[in-house]
Amino acid sequence: YAEFGTHLEILERLLANYHSLLESQGYTDKAFVPQNYRLNEGFLSTYESIEVHLEGYLSQFELKLLEGISKQVLLSIYYTTSKFNVKMQERFEALGVKLPNNKHIHFSLSDKKILETEKNESLLDANVYAVEEREEQIAIAFREIEKMVRSGIEPEKIVLILPDESFKEHFTLFDTHNNLNFAMGYDYSNGHIYKSLEALYRYWQSRDDESKKLLERYGFNLEEIEKIPAGKKSEVSIFFAEIDRLGLHDSPLVNGEKKEKFNERVYEKYLHFIKVLESEELTLKEWLFLWLKSLSKVTMDDVRGGLVTVMGVLETRGVCFEGVVIVDFNEGVVPATSSKDQFLNSQVRAFANLPTKNDREALQKQYYKRLLELANQASIIYSTSDNKLPSKFLYELGLEKAQQTQAQFDLLYNQPSQINVQDAPVVEHFDAGAITWSASRLKTFLDCKRKYYYRYIQRLQAKPEEELNEGAFLHSLLDHLHREKDSFSSKEEMQKNIDILLDKLLPFEDSQTAYKKLLWKSKLKGFVESQIAHFKAEWKVVEREKEFQGTIGGLTFKGRIDRIDQNATRTLVLDYKSGSTKEAQKTRNLESLNDLQMSIYHQMLKEKYQNINLAFVKLFENGEIEEITALEEKNERLSEVIVELKQTKSFVAEKTEDLQKCKYCEFTLMCGRGDYL
Repeated sequence: YAEFGTHLEILERLLANYHSLLESQGYTDKAFVPQNYRLNEGFLSTYESIEVHLEGYLSQFELKLLEGISKQVLLSIYYTTSKFNVKMQERFEALGVKLPNNKHIHFSLSDKKILETEKNESLLDANVYAVEEREEQIAIAFREIEKMVRSGIEPEKIVLILPDESFKEHFTLFDTHNNLNFAMGYDYSNGHIYKSLEALYRYWQSRDDESKKLLERYGFNLEEIEKIPAGKKSEVSIFFAEIDRLGLHDSPLVNGEKKEKFNERVYEKYLHFIKVLESEELTLKEWLFLWLKSLSKVTMDDVRGGLVTVMGVLETRGVCFEGVVIVDFNEGVVPATSSKDQFLNSQVRAFANLPTKNDREALQKQYYKRLLELANQASIIYSTSDNKLPSKFLYELGLEKAQQTQAQFDLLYNQPSQINVQDAPVVEHFDAGAITWSASRLKTFLDCKRKYYYRYIQRLQAKPEEELNEGAFLHSLLDHLHREKDSFSSKEEMQKNIDILLDKLLPFEDSQTAYKKLLWKSKLKGFVESQIAHFKAEWKVVEREKEFQGTIGGLTFKGRIDRIDQNATRTLVLDYKSGSTKEAQKTRNLESLNDLQMSIYHQMLKEKYQNINLAFVKLFENGEIEEITALEEKNERLSEVIVELKQTKSFVAEKTEDLQKCKYCEFTLMCGRGDYL
């Protein structure tokens, strides 16, 4: 790309500056060892010979080191060649040792000759299983491990390979009997102390309500936190004293009280941190940022005592297991690709003698191949969810035939449910007359008593939606549209005003917002034409978002009317609809009608306005103005409901029997309902 050369120059300058900075402080970095080292010949002379068992890939510097050592002492290498490590064979050939392929080889680097060869006759045999969902692999893996144990393989000689090491979090959840031993350990960043520090940093960054609530959930005393001067510059010792006072430092302080229990790896990080940065002065917020970065790489050993080892593929170099189970054997995961391979392309890497993408993949393939060859029993599992494909590496191994299988979910979910199933709650004291009702509250009460109980009695609130609510936005748009003008004479004028308001109310430039603007402009064209015809019939907008409160049948009601229009003789109450009006407009079985919004409007306004009519404006159906049907009958239904409410002194908060009403309800999980169950 255009700036590629410039970016390389910047990286070179950064490296040079970093080198100078380290030297000035008396430090070094392993990246600079190749330019500044010498072999300890005295140490090497204490050995008669050195044997190296090589599994992986040697860099040019490592090869240079071995060649230098081989001139001081006899050095021989044990190596197994295959089609996956040809690059390494070429490097040995450049040093004067040509290695035959597909052999176990012992050769002398000192004398540049092969000492022993043996044909690699290891047979690669493995069961390959395909499952639909990724989580199903966990049950299959446990099943295969159990089979191996039953066949006589000791648990200590079985390994579970996770090509994607983040999958360990899922295995940990289901390893209820602690059979697994995670060699890669656990991430400290998933622990309570790290998460608490992260929440504190987030609060110091934004100080918004959401971050404040997060602090409260982690048990912080907000008054105490407010007293901490996050923006004040201080030494590193002051910072650690502050987080230790909050109980968020998992190691003893230098010159502080001893702690019986602490994390040794955090202690090591702490000592290194204060040594390197002892002369710096930063704000507490800046110190916390750096400390979180330092802690993010800390891992904790698995000390639960599991016997079956869990590893990532790079940890398997030079190890041998009788039983091998590999999960996630999918394209893109096996072999894994790294984002760092994408900055320099393969041609540049090859020119600079750096490992290419193909070299890295071949190296991983060699690890998998050796692991499977040395195993007595092996199982490979992959999933087909989200159109995932099995790794093409399976075909290179000659294992293209997979058994489609289904997990025994009782292996994962054999624990009794922890949900405390309660009888339907009883609301013993209910007084409809003490409540200010709205159309939506009344509908909720009639639709589902349990939803009413959660929302209005328990006052449980759903998490606010991040997505723009279409209905609410369109109401706001049309409210703004008629603030200045009570009618429009041409569709061009009205459309222009809508376009201006869309840009004003949605100033964001992202592609999603741009798409919504175009979509609404298109969908509202029919509405604009219908409204112009409406205004030409002498109608004017007299009220928008009109709030009201009053009594109907002895109960208090409140609400907000979208729009009221009038002409010389009539009043028209309008309710905007972007969805279906089918339920509100039904004329049969009115005893089950629960959407009584327009009847409430009619009862509240009939005394104030003469010749009143009510209608829906179907925004996305060419702006059709659809008058309310069977209004008298629906008013009677409202009267009956009010009588029932006044007579109700208690009720059982039963769940609705109409499961369709659960589809978009925020309480489906609490009720144990929903498609996902």
